Amino acid sequence: MDSGLGEGNYRAIINITSEDFLNLAGTETESLNAFLLSFDQELGEILGAWIRFGWANDDAARDWQSLYSGGINIKGSGWQRPDDTIGIGYGFFDGGNMEIDNTQVFETYYRYVVNEFLAASANIQYMKDSIEVSGDTDGWVFGGRLTAEI
Repeated sequence: MDSGLGEGNYRAIINITSEDFLNLAGTETESLNAFLLSFDQELGEILGAWIRFGWANDDAARDWQSLYSGGINIKGSGWQRPDDTIGIGYGFFDGGNMEIDNTQVFETYYRYVVNEFLAASANIQYMKDSIEVSGDTDGWVFGGRLTAEI
């Protein structure tokens, strides 16, 4: 969708799996189903923002039942790399039926566009799990991705 702010992508996503996942007791198999709303919006020529909301069933064993996330992205026009992007985001995962009470994730990434077919991304995440029995655990995750589009 195009608006005065720029292009926006708004999606409703339904995820339904087969019944191949164990329930919490490990006695029956269930499906993992989820419903997500995703909104990406340009805020002019350089800035963009996104938010996501998701809810899932709790029939099968799972670490989260709801998720809420959002962030901003900055296009590389300011440093003569208009196709590159820096992103900063936060996610909160809550209400699973296993040990993890909730998870918080802070992430930043850089997406470097090599050419019209190839891009590379590097990201850094800080994650903190609140675990019901043993308390909190946290750590850093470093990742990379290479994307080729034909």
